[in-house]
Amino acid sequence: MIPLPKIDGGFRTILADPPWSFKTYSNRSGTTPHRGAHEHYVVASFDDMAAIPVGSVSAKDCALFMWVVDSHFDEALALGKAWQFEFKTCAFVWFKGRNEGVVPKVGMGYWTRKQTEQCWLFTRGKPPRISKGVEQAIFCGRGRHSAKPDEQYERIEALTGGPYLELFSRLSRPGWTAWGNQTGLRDGLFDGEAA
Repeated sequence: MIPLPKIDGGFRTILADPPWSFKTYSNRSGTTPHRGAHEHYVVASFDDMAAIPVGSVSAKDCALFMWVVDSHFDEALALGKAWQFEFKTCAFVWFKGRNEGVVPKVGMGYWTRKQTEQCWLFTRGKPPRISKGVEQAIFCGRGRHSAKPDEQYERIEALTGGPYLELFSRLSRPGWTAWGNQTGLRDGLFDGEAA
């Protein structure tokens, strides 16, 4: 495992987009080719992610923003707890749009066709809220597989203070420390063309 970065006093805000592991199925072949996360990046088991010592690099008062998939809500709650955080609320709901984000794009799903993704907020201690004006709904188009909207960074920075750490990062962002095995993969790419 790549060692987590450490700073004096710990990180006050952490953003995570865990590489959730799950199978997708079709009626014919047993799996849906080219739609699973494993086709795009290395996925991790819950136990492997829970073993990452996130609590050891977190400040006493810290906010954790975690992207979750609908099928893994229980695992997301357990992962936050394993990292020594308590669930607070849904921070963001991303409407994966077309037509500049106004009309949600229809995605895959086994019960309903997915059009949104959630980013949950967990806390450790009592991190202060900077702004009361940060909105929950994000309306923007999708990039490549698993890429999250770049707008998340401005909203997080407006809501909570740094120093900032992004786990499972693909993008180097000024003012943020990036960690993961694909860090820098999206560097130099513009929004909508994200890897």
